[in-house]
Amino acid sequence: MTMSMYRQLWLAAVITTLFALLGSVLVTTLSARAYLIEQLTIKNADNASALAVALSQHQPDAVSVELAVAALFDSGYYELIRVTDPRGRTIVERKSPVGEYAAPSWFVDMLPIDATPGQARISAGWKQFGTVTLISHSRFAYRTLWQNVIQLVGVMTLAGLVGGFLVTKILRRWCQTTKASE
Repeated sequence: MTMSMYRQLWLAAVITTLFALLGSVLVTTLSARAYLIEQLTIKNADNASALAVALSQHQPDAVSVELAVAALFDSGYYELIRVTDPRGRTIVERKSPVGEYAAPSWFVDMLPIDATPGQARISAGWKQFGTVTLISHSRFAYRTLWQNVIQLVGVMTLAGLVGGFLVTKILRRWCQTTKASE
């Protein structure tokens, strides 16, 4: 069974549109993911440095470190804040429980957002007091990435439907013109 020229052209337009949709979703999603990882890495480094500088302003002790870490951690934007002494023993650690992401689990598994933890040294004068390790929560990045993918798929689907409508109109006119000239 052979397909008419009309159906062949329409099928080619549909396949081309689907490839354009998949390609743009893939490229845009991977690009956005790389950007989010970079921004989280920078945020981790900046916030670890800011906390270390704040703690270094006075003679730090375990109580002041605990209070500063608790105040920062309670903002809810961090997965982990840990302060260790120069020998690597934990002075303070706050870790959030694994929570829900605002994206499907298959999406989170397929596109991991693993930013580099921020680390900075806390000093008391010339003496090193410890090291801050800080990891920002990635759930906000997943939410943003998921919303962007949904919006992109919606826009590309709409563009595909409009393109399909226009291709249908053009092919019908072309077929009518071709039949009339025969």
